[in-house]
Amino acid sequence: MILAQVVGHAVSSHAHPSLKGCKLMLCQPLDAERRISGAPVVAIDLFGAGLHSEVFVSTDGLGARHIVHDDSSPIRNFIQGVVD
Repeated sequence: MILAQVVGHAVSSHAHPSLKGCKLMLCQPLDAERRISGAPVVAIDLFGAGLHSEVFVSTDGLGARHIVHDDSSPIRNFIQGVVD
């Protein structure tokens, strides 16, 4: 699990069928001091996180594939919670 900030959303004109209807957010990892740390990741948003929200992103690919109910889905990350 990583702490991240939502920096945008992903839009695709052609995607894997398992991702149809999923809201995909671009999440920028943050370090312990809440500074940018690494490249952004794409994550399924289950909580309605908004732009600039701080979120916890799970990198559990198996869990992400269970969310979309497809073991062959390419998704790996999902937002597990929004930081207050």
